[in-house]
Amino acid sequence: MKMILFIGLLFMQDLVFSPSIARQDATFLNKEPWKRHTIDDNSLGADGTKIADVNGDGKMDLVVGWEEGAVSRLYIQPDDPRKPWPFLEVPSPDVEDAFAVDLDGDKQMDLVTFSEGAHQRITIHWAPGNPADYLNPNAWKSEDIPATIGKTRWMFGRAVDMDGKYGPDLVVGSKDPDGTIGWLQAPEDPRKVSEWVYHEISAAGWIMSIELLDMNGDGRKDLLITDRKGELRGLRWLENPGKQGLEKQWESHLLGLEEGEPMFLGIIGNGAGELPDLIVPDLLRGWVLFQRRGDRWDRDLIPYPEGSGTRGKSALVADVDQDGNMDLVASFEGALGKSGIVALMDYQGTFPGVIDISGPEGVKYDFVSLIDLDGDGDLDIVTSEETAEDGSKRGLGVIWYENPFK
Repeated sequence: MKMILFIGLLFMQDLVFSPSIARQDATFLNKEPWKRHTIDDNSLGADGTKIADVNGDGKMDLVVGWEEGAVSRLYIQPDDPRKPWPFLEVPSPDVEDAFAVDLDGDKQMDLVTFSEGAHQRITIHWAPGNPADYLNPNAWKSEDIPATIGKTRWMFGRAVDMDGKYGPDLVVGSKDPDGTIGWLQAPEDPRKVSEWVYHEISAAGWIMSIELLDMNGDGRKDLLITDRKGELRGLRWLENPGKQGLEKQWESHLLGLEEGEPMFLGIIGNGAGELPDLIVPDLLRGWVLFQRRGDRWDRDLIPYPEGSGTRGKSALVADVDQDGNMDLVASFEGALGKSGIVALMDYQGTFPGVIDISGPEGVKYDFVSLIDLDGDGDLDIVTSEETAEDGSKRGLGVIWYENPFK
């Protein structure tokens, strides 16, 4: 009997680490999905949600690009998030990413949009100086950064002061052809868009994530990225060379997934001075958990549960039911008739159970964010969903799911 059990355990381990992975049990712990609230569904192709408190009221606002709708919208969170969210709209054809940042130091958050497709450019949408005009689209001014026009298909970005001069710069990434990752250096007057200079730090295939993290303990923020396609694909980090080398190629360090298709990266916080764990969906295979062990990174493959979408998109770790154990919250593409958002409860426990958060509605979800929107002390889920059952881009739009645990 012991020998049979031993052989069974070996077989289970082979299932976990084999490229051909058995799906987990399809039984969900909950009978009903979480309640869904719609923030906006009246454009096409909602493609990602970025978060910022643009008016300083302590509530998180949202920036969303609508790719097929050719616009980006900034949503101001109302006192009751279940009620309509006022929004500001700016033009952005073929938009793939959008976020808010004060680039010119006037205390008003501007918008930056990234366009792929035929438009191929990064655009700064300058906010009006008068806060009373903030939601008036006629008071905004949109300007393309000339150094980016027609260069490549821009996919993702972050705002960070790279050189210690003139406020935030822009770390930006794209996908082939001419895939690249680098930074746009802000000039002394950021409003002179012709003076923004692009510095490539690495070639790229298809940038999905950009995170800033000191990976080698030298006190400088390195770039941790997921690159989905091409010869440099994988989870890797680009080593910050310090101010003397910022404008040159940065050394690339591969952590793994060079034969996979890594999607949106999740960072799992550890104690001060320790590198966090990392969780990355490998599109078709499962979530890959990276944990630092001395000088090496251990990797564990966690299969997607039966009943979820077939293409993993994003993953985050948090205690969503407040039982003291960490849960894995994830989104999916390929979710026609399946759950597009699930939570693997106590995901590192012996027998993790699965919660169906979204239900079968929705096909292609983007990355998720965890925010206590309704102020009841637990984490709700904010995301976007862009594809309807008929294949059109009239999906569920910008939505949030109300955590039922409180």
